[in-house]
Amino acid sequence: MKLNISKGQPQLHLQPIWDRYVALTAWNICIVCAVMWREWKYVKDYISQSGLCLTSWLLLILCLISSLASGDEIKCSEFLHLDPPSPTIQLLQFTTQSHCGCPFSVHSGLPRHVWEPDRATVMIVPGKRQATVQPSWVRTMAQELLARGQENVLAVDWLILPDMELTEAAEQIGRKLSQIIQRLLIIGSAPDMFHLIGFGVGAHIAGTAGYNLNGAIGRITGLDPFAPVFSEANNSVYLDYNDGQYVDVIHSNFNPTEPMPALGFSSPLGHVDFYIGTGFQLPGCPRGLFNREEYLLCSHHRAHQIYTSSIQASCHHLAFPCQSVADFQQAKCTFCSSPGLNSCPEMGYDITWLPSSRPLPFQPMAAFLTVTSAPPYCVTPLLLELNLGGILSIEAKLYIQLMGNAIKTSTVLVSGHHMTEFAANKVYQFMISADSDGDFHTVSLEFSTQRLLYLKWRKRRISIHHLLLSYLPKDRKIAYQAWNVTAVENQRVEVVLQKIWV
Repeated sequence: MKLNISKGQPQLHLQPIWDRYVALTAWNICIVCAVMWREWKYVKDYISQSGLCLTSWLLLILCLISSLASGDEIKCSEFLHLDPPSPTIQLLQFTTQSHCGCPFSVHSGLPRHVWEPDRATVMIVPGKRQATVQPSWVRTMAQELLARGQENVLAVDWLILPDMELTEAAEQIGRKLSQIIQRLLIIGSAPDMFHLIGFGVGAHIAGTAGYNLNGAIGRITGLDPFAPVFSEANNSVYLDYNDGQYVDVIHSNFNPTEPMPALGFSSPLGHVDFYIGTGFQLPGCPRGLFNREEYLLCSHHRAHQIYTSSIQASCHHLAFPCQSVADFQQAKCTFCSSPGLNSCPEMGYDITWLPSSRPLPFQPMAAFLTVTSAPPYCVTPLLLELNLGGILSIEAKLYIQLMGNAIKTSTVLVSGHHMTEFAANKVYQFMISADSDGDFHTVSLEFSTQRLLYLKWRKRRISIHHLLLSYLPKDRKIAYQAWNVTAVENQRVEVVLQKIWV
């Protein structure tokens, strides 16, 4: 309730109260209608086809009415919220008219404005959850897909008995999902127009569905596929590259977050496997157990957060084909070209970089990248080369920071968590993932030896004959350089850069 002042007289403004009443009433009607729809499924064999179409129309209209409300007053509760006696699956459809999903049933009488069989379809498959937990991230991802122009957006909601084996559950739910997709194919859709996005256990459900459809699904995206139990299971149960025409996998928790083992797979599963950072305690995640749940699950959940952000992001998550995290961090994998692929793979929703031919003209590969701590999570990859001179060698950790006219990156450790030996007359390369992009003119260097020295004459000096900072991939042809730099251990030195074309 609020006061409108008109001609000096206070007037009671009732419109927000009426809006709130309409919102809650309409949403309650939609929920009741959804429950009724679930019951209709058990008697649909006794109803004529025209009756089914009429029911679909009624459900759609009532769900659209609910969108008249101001979203702040509505709390979505469309996901299953009761422990089922057996594995249960339902489809939810998302539209631009409502933030909440509406139950969706597949039958031959679907109107074209409700379902476009000749357009691409995205199905989001969440991971295992408790019945009392609503996966709100699914709604966020669905709305981002709709904003991108995707019209057929569905969520595959599922629940199982709490003590049911996850591999058995994934197999049963995946088989049911494949049957649903088969019915959509009969209506007029094509298998290569489906894109399944599965998180955690949901990735294996998507994979099982693709396996039961003989790998004909156009694309399957696995968001940190769940590893415990599945890593020892038969490959027909967990996601792999044979389950779809293109299978891309994001690994965000492939190393243990002590005291919990890794929740995601460390072994490659898809045509392209993207490995983020070190696989635990990703940027922005808690470093301690003060918030235990967030500490243990942050890196795992970062997979769907980054993917959601990538749907409309203006930046790119460029990844580099490599053999290991260590090789990537040591800048041993800075080239993008590989047999059958002339560019570095890009992690995320956009696959315009991918060759259109099927089967894919390249072998399955692992690619590595890092991210920032906040959306859109993109970094600017650069290569730092140091040609050392002098006669001294020291063990140190190298920290750098880049600065431009209106930008300044965070200070980052580029040499790894262990001490690195910097020997005279050798060349060192380091991968840099800057959290800002722009025209840099200064680099700040610090060689940290962890020696507590207060007398300047006792501090050792590092001679850098040539410093070269290059954008990656190198086809950007922009670099910065500096000559004859002297750094002192445990002190920051700011080096003025010269921009060059390479």
